[in-house]
Amino acid sequence: MQDFLSVAEAAAKYNISNRRVQLLCEKGRIENAQMISGVWLIPASAKKPPDGRKRKAFENNQMPLFDVGMMDFNRHLSFTDACEMLSISHATGRNWIKLGKLIPDREDGKQLYFLRDDIEKILHAVTNGDSNVLNRRRNKKKASGISLYENYISCKYNIDLVSNIIIEYGTSISPALLRAILTNYALQFICGKIGQAAIGNMLGEYLKGELDIGFFDVLISDLLGDVSDVDLSSGVFETTAKYVESEDTLGFIYISLMNIGMRKASGTYYTPYKVVNRLVENLIKTVDIIGKSVLDPCCGSGNFLLAIGEKTDTPEMIYGQDIDLVAVKLVRISFALKYGITDVDFLFTHFTCADTLTSFTENSFDIIVGNPPWGGELTKEQTSNLAMYYRTVLKNGTETYNLFTERSLSLLSENGILAFVLPEAILNVAAHSTIRNILISECNFRFVCYLGNVFSGVQCPAIILGAEKSRYKANGVDEVRANGESYRISSNRQINVERLNFHVKDEQQDCIDALTNIPGCRTLSDNAKFALGIVTGDNAAYISDVCHKGYEPVLKGSDVKKFRVEAGGKYIRFVPQSFQQVAPTELYRAPEKLLYRFICENLVFAYDNQQILSLNSCNILIPQISGMDIKYILAILNSRAASFFFAYMFKSIKVLRSQLEQIPIPVASDNEQTQIIGLVDRLIDGDANIAGLYDELDDCIMSIYDLSNVTKQTITTSLSKRNLFLT
Repeated sequence: MQDFLSVAEAAAKYNISNRRVQLLCEKGRIENAQMISGVWLIPASAKKPPDGRKRKAFENNQMPLFDVGMMDFNRHLSFTDACEMLSISHATGRNWIKLGKLIPDREDGKQLYFLRDDIEKILHAVTNGDSNVLNRRRNKKKASGISLYENYISCKYNIDLVSNIIIEYGTSISPALLRAILTNYALQFICGKIGQAAIGNMLGEYLKGELDIGFFDVLISDLLGDVSDVDLSSGVFETTAKYVESEDTLGFIYISLMNIGMRKASGTYYTPYKVVNRLVENLIKTVDIIGKSVLDPCCGSGNFLLAIGEKTDTPEMIYGQDIDLVAVKLVRISFALKYGITDVDFLFTHFTCADTLTSFTENSFDIIVGNPPWGGELTKEQTSNLAMYYRTVLKNGTETYNLFTERSLSLLSENGILAFVLPEAILNVAAHSTIRNILISECNFRFVCYLGNVFSGVQCPAIILGAEKSRYKANGVDEVRANGESYRISSNRQINVERLNFHVKDEQQDCIDALTNIPGCRTLSDNAKFALGIVTGDNAAYISDVCHKGYEPVLKGSDVKKFRVEAGGKYIRFVPQSFQQVAPTELYRAPEKLLYRFICENLVFAYDNQQILSLNSCNILIPQISGMDIKYILAILNSRAASFFFAYMFKSIKVLRSQLEQIPIPVASDNEQTQIIGLVDRLIDGDANIAGLYDELDDCIMSIYDLSNVTKQTITTSLSKRNLFLT
């Protein structure tokens, strides 16, 4: 397996910003770059792609990295306003002031003020790629423009149609124009359905009173609103969309032409059709949906409900609600078209515009489906009000999908099924422990599908979670789909609120349990010092490929192999008081320390007694467990047993302190430690038979863990395709 670089390491190698590297990865311009667990990994052999950017981005209909159009154009900005405009934290802002990257214009008491012109110059330089002073980044909640959402449907004709609209209109379509475009295409679909000509500018004919569309007139006038300021002679009204009964075409047009900033502020990510279909397939395998009441509490334009409608002969049992009024109007039109529903009262009572979190009802539902908002913004007042009703409200940032999950469970009838698309983080991140506790206490888990990164432009692995509300508890999961496999989790396996390890098969969980339950094991929790590597804030000023006077070697993550380091030829001028992030000097200069890769699929630790400095992709651990030699702990952390525990317990590509602190370290006698340290010394020295020596060491460690032959075999087989990073 080849070696990989982190984004930061690639940025240093290519002499470009971290954000630029991320953009190149997202666009597929760095060969064989891959995303694992939300982190980009770049082959060390990958070459820097040619720079195809245009300095005048706005003239080429490219979306600016920063949206400064909504800022207040007073002469000065407060420190908080400046940080917000630059999309940086206060801590980063203070570092940049210290480093001279941000220079206050004046000080009033303790408050610093900056010239707006200075901040805008920085933004302009970064946006056009003319500055390496700041990392290029885009605050997702400030993003603007429009973007083709091509994985929402499969019809290439309609995808190309909307793509051409985006090319024509660039980055902005007014709400009135968007409604007019949607109305025109809706009229085309309606006319085609009722046997009239359905080509081009149907809206113009409708406004002249030349179209008779019967009861649909109520739905169309409701969608259209006031179009007095819309130019209906535009070429977009001469184009014709194709009606595809099985797809939410109007929703696709809407989400693609809607302002990105509006979508991201509300946490709205419309679900790709493949994910919708997979959710529905799992649902109908689990429960008979015929005659069951179905609700999507955040239905958008209705793609889940339309897909479920195809599987049932009782569409009158389907309900949807959303805070986006335009989207709700589209659901009504789509359902009327698909099912020939001509009862206006039915459409307006089954598909309503309201906030499900605050619109309380006595109704209950047999099935609740959907993709609740991720990262929707809540004001302090909203958070305070919601805290009166929801256990998942947190003081330091409340996640909207937790709220919707909690609310939906309260709306489910006994033995009802919840099927949601959710971030994978809900299963294992500490901040989501409350909703996990609610799910465990109120539900039995029926199905889980691990999807990976399925949302365009969103680096967040997703899952489909199917849970049955039941007062009778049963452990296990009927079906899990992960890594191309399908398996069951047995009923005798305990479900833990701390972490829902559904990605781990029973036999692998048995190994984790075996490692965790070894008598007398110690951990690094409260028994070690940890330190992050250096972030200079300006690599060009402090890091070089040449060892100039006053410079010394510095390591990055890719220099770390198991047991030893292979310096990659980077040198640093160590000026800690000027760096953006730096640990206490005594930790870098410790007589003995362990260095480890921060981003890696495996645990990779090296021994250092040369007081070498390290960058942020190479972190520091100084174990302090009484009676355990540092080289013995090094051997344990580099063992297959520890790597297995890390890989299958945490499913992470980032090696975090909280994870390392949980790895069980078995107690060994002095003689056992002496034997192991002898093997470690030979590995540090680069023994010619390094692979055989590692296997010999690993056998010793397996024996100290006192693992059964079955457990040993499972661990070895599970890691057989992973890079050991021995050389």
